[in-house]
Amino acid sequence: MKDFRIERDARGDVQVIRLTGSLDMYSFPRLETQINTLFQENHYAVLLDCRDLDYIGSAGLGALIGFAKQAREKGGDVKLLNVPERIFKIIELLGFTKVLQVHNTEASALASFAKG
Repeated sequence: MKDFRIERDARGDVQVIRLTGSLDMYSFPRLETQINTLFQENHYAVLLDCRDLDYIGSAGLGALIGFAKQAREKGGDVKLLNVPERIFKIIELLGFTKVLQVHNTEASALASFAKG
């Protein structure tokens, strides 16, 4: 299992967070800190690139919904990109696809922020 890593990159007004490894109860506080920092900097358009994510716990998914709601209150959103099939199935099974937008390409994800 890979160490959990977070890399931040900006694409215009959208902050892209690339996640690597396992997002579990031990690593989640690091993502929470990163997202809270973005919000403090008034960056409310957040795209989480999950291409290299091995695992995400249900508590982490629940918190992502909370972050999305916070961002939406400020006119932004938190969206997912490149979600591995096994993780997408969990998101779908839990019904979280109704709340969290999932995109397969960075271009479609970035365009979705432009649409509001």
